[in-house]
Amino acid sequence: MHILLVEDDEKLGKIVSQVLMQENFEVDWAKDSEDVFAYFDYNADNIYDVVILDWMLPGKSGPEICKILRGNKKYLYQGGIIFLTARDALEDRITGLEAGGDDYLPKPFENAELIARLKAIYRRKSKPYIDNLLKLGDLELFRNEQKISFQGKQISFSKREFAIFDLLLINLNKVLPRETIIEKIWGEEANITSANLDSYIYLLRKKTKSLEPFFKIVLVRGIGYKIEKNDD
Repeated sequence: MHILLVEDDEKLGKIVSQVLMQENFEVDWAKDSEDVFAYFDYNADNIYDVVILDWMLPGKSGPEICKILRGNKKYLYQGGIIFLTARDALEDRITGLEAGGDDYLPKPFENAELIARLKAIYRRKSKPYIDNLLKLGDLELFRNEQKISFQGKQISFSKREFAIFDLLLINLNKVLPRETIIEKIWGEEANITSANLDSYIYLLRKKTKSLEPFFKIVLVRGIGYKIEKNDD
């Protein structure tokens, strides 16, 4: 799980970061609103699964940041957002939820509860409703049948092959790190290596050779893979 922690308190930020990393989460730590948007701009191709957002921050407040992440066309963030705050009045909780938050954890809190809430948000957000059919020009992807059709030719996949292709396709032209692909397809606890993933990609490339040059699975060395669309 990739998390953006937004907390201006140095001591609390260090403690929460350590707790999260002990759970093998990948953590970036922002200390104000400028840091938040800088991290999102830098990580546009590797969006955060959950944002842990403090309420009171230098510059823009937590709810203000949340509204921008949810509503600004530059971001349109669909991942989880959980507020951390000492403000526990009903109206504050409503404000946070109406701003686009998914959960609300009052300070002080137990580390175990924070981890449990993060995992619950991640489970909900990582399984959105998606249509059976995805169309991109001449390419049609049928999720129920685990196959694609391109210019009249159909290609069928194994379950894992299709899941990888689908993930790359809905993130068209965006590089997905190997670790992200493995986590999304096999889960956090799976004993899957980069070499295993590379083997699946090799098979996918062979099966989708007929899609080139319109759609091509591209290796980005040292990072991961993407499906690249050529509009020429």
